[in-house]
Amino acid sequence: MDHVLEAFLASPADERSEEQLGDLLARHAAPLVSRIVSRRLGPGSDVDDVCSQVMLQLMLRLRRERTDASLTAIGAFASYVATAAHHGCDHFIRAKYPLRWRLRSRIRYVLEHDSRFALWRGADGSLICGRIEWRSRPAADAPFPGEEFAGIEKQNVRGLLTRAFDLAGSPLELTAVVNAAAAAWAIPLFQHDAGHSIDAVADSHPRVDVALEQRGRLARVWAQIRDLPLRQRHALLLNLKDDAITVFLTTGAASLRDIAGVLELPVEELAALWNDLPISDNTVAARLGCTRQQVINLRMAARKRLGNRLTSQANIGAGRAL
Repeated sequence: MDHVLEAFLASPADERSEEQLGDLLARHAAPLVSRIVSRRLGPGSDVDDVCSQVMLQLMLRLRRERTDASLTAIGAFASYVATAAHHGCDHFIRAKYPLRWRLRSRIRYVLEHDSRFALWRGADGSLICGRIEWRSRPAADAPFPGEEFAGIEKQNVRGLLTRAFDLAGSPLELTAVVNAAAAAWAIPLFQHDAGHSIDAVADSHPRVDVALEQRGRLARVWAQIRDLPLRQRHALLLNLKDDAITVFLTTGAASLRDIAGVLELPVEELAALWNDLPISDNTVAARLGCTRQQVINLRMAARKRLGNRLTSQANIGAGRAL
């Protein structure tokens, strides 16, 4: 156990322990969270909001650390805090900058599925990428101007990664690669930035009709998730990849309290788990008291049931339209 946590976890749950928790967060967590979020998001009021959300989740997680044996123990506290800060930034970017998040997901997919490349976490919790033989090496500070990637077609992620690693000669932070690709391929932060008229950049949010349509689709999905058996809900929701569970929150299709209710968890417990999502099948299995293979089977059954019901709904809707 990290020595930073020892005094807090060993103390009884009383007023004194809350003072220790506040000191732990203020001295050891807040400066690191602020530094990472500021670097990832740049200057602006959003930094304070994201930092506050991360700190709240850290506080709830640490309170449960002493009482909930099903939680994975925190080893290195600084690494856990750094990873929580990066997750907080990821949630924010996915919600506010969907085009940039989509690009990041495409690049990450190639890094994870091409045997020439690798993706790993650095000491500060940031995602680092490079050639497979570079795995575990620290990242270089090597931003690229967009012209370095001139001539690489927009869909050719492998070509862009190959040139980036050739130019750098060392691993790079995933964020730096995403920013370089966005500059090279003229991918804006917002959907409306693509044009140059006032109307094209006036609003950072999607059109109301588009937002309502997306929310409607997700609300239908959420309604079907609510009807799944409890164990299937756990197997599905706790293992959603790429922060997909956040989409229900950002569109308003479901609140944090709704998600906690569907999982039959106290909302405080879900908030404490939030930065650990998605959690592994082994961890879900421990929570459900079953095997890892049973968790996989539960999730497959949930997806099949959702697919069948949503297809049936769509067919009924089409019939009514006729």
